[in-house]
Amino acid sequence: MSTVAVDAPVVSTMPRWWLRRRFVLLMSVLVLPAALSALLNSYGALTEESAMRMAFATVAGQTVAMLGAFAAVVLTIVQRRRGLVIFVLIGFVVIVCAVAAMGTAGELLLARLDLIAETAALN
Repeated sequence: MSTVAVDAPVVSTMPRWWLRRRFVLLMSVLVLPAALSALLNSYGALTEESAMRMAFATVAGQTVAMLGAFAAVVLTIVQRRRGLVIFVLIGFVVIVCAVAAMGTAGELLLARLDLIAETAALN
């Protein structure tokens, strides 16, 4: 008697669309920060409240971008996909740019609050 060993077929499935690393990176770096900025932008007169709202929207958007870049790197590691070095470099660039944008948002907030104070002093 002889036995025949049959290996189970390897089923390779693509990750679901919401777990794809490019989708996560695209949504978190481009779409969500732009949507936050558009939603919380001041389309009227500049006030202290609107200046704070715009600054916080920028910081929140950049935080989402940093977390999304980190999530894309983690998804690359967990799914054992190729391109880990590329995604780590993209994540590093996103984090550096996001930190710089947060610093710029703080400076812009101070400039806007100074403008509001000068305008109030003239009236």
